Amino acid sequence: MDRQKKQVLIFLIIALIFFSAVFTLLRLTRPMPVALLQEYGLSTLWHEGQAMNDCAECHNGSDFHSCKTCHDDHGAIELAGVRFFEVIDLTGDVPDPTFVRVNEVMPDQETTGTHITLFDFLTQNGVDDFESVTLITNDGGLAKIERQHLDETAMLVPYIDGVRFVTESVHSSTWLKGISRIIVVGKEQPLTIDGNRTSIGRLLIGETVRLTVEGSDVMLTDENGQTSQALVANWAEGARLLPLLENRSPTGVMVTNRSGESVTLPFDDIQHAIIAIVRDRVTLILPGRGRSAWPTEILTIKSN
Repeated sequence: MDRQKKQVLIFLIIALIFFSAVFTLLRLTRPMPVALLQEYGLSTLWHEGQAMNDCAECHNGSDFHSCKTCHDDHGAIELAGVRFFEVIDLTGDVPDPTFVRVNEVMPDQETTGTHITLFDFLTQNGVDDFESVTLITNDGGLAKIERQHLDETAMLVPYIDGVRFVTESVHSSTWLKGISRIIVVGKEQPLTIDGNRTSIGRLLIGETVRLTVEGSDVMLTDENGQTSQALVANWAEGARLLPLLENRSPTGVMVTNRSGESVTLPFDDIQHAIIAIVRDRVTLILPGRGRSAWPTEILTIKSN
């Protein structure tokens, strides 16, 4: 009898160790399907399983799309209930340079084939006629396309990083993904620099620099009297002024704005100046001076 009890006790100890090991393994590794149940719940998995069962009536398992085939091959996503909060910096020769929210311009995103034509996108933002558009991606890709090479097949479609550009009218190498900036070049050339006519759109698709302006130091003191310090500033991107002048070492320049008002600036003020868009206005940024001294809505610049 004692021997039988010992055998039962040994069996129980072994069983306890085994189940403890299995429980610990499940908690640490969370294998399928335990991880799925914990993350999504039985109800969600049941509905997804029914959908896959319906798909299996017509498709083989090897034909199912994965995340990689959708994002990398197609470059766009069509998911119900997903809102796209990425923004596009629409700038250049446009009436209202602005950051456009992607989810605000993509109609009916829950329907397969969601898109907006490039023409409609520009028209909604006040651009009725243009010479070219330059598409820039968030990883540095760029494609400049002349107006004559675009048609109604030129579209913007939802993409995981902003939007994707597709069209049947030009080569697929222009079908950029993750577009974050669109620079429009208009037909008009309202800006004159030493007799040469141009526009802010033309300047922005050329060589530009980025300047840090209006920087100031801020300090913070905690309850123990310890201090920390940081620099806060703005940055602006535009074309350097001096390379655009016929005389790159002038004594100064005279700048005239849309209202006909003129101001003369010495060389020391303009030697690092750039022409950029600031608050929707074409502005001559003078890094060494405050914002109140920057000429805005400029039409002509003439060097002395």
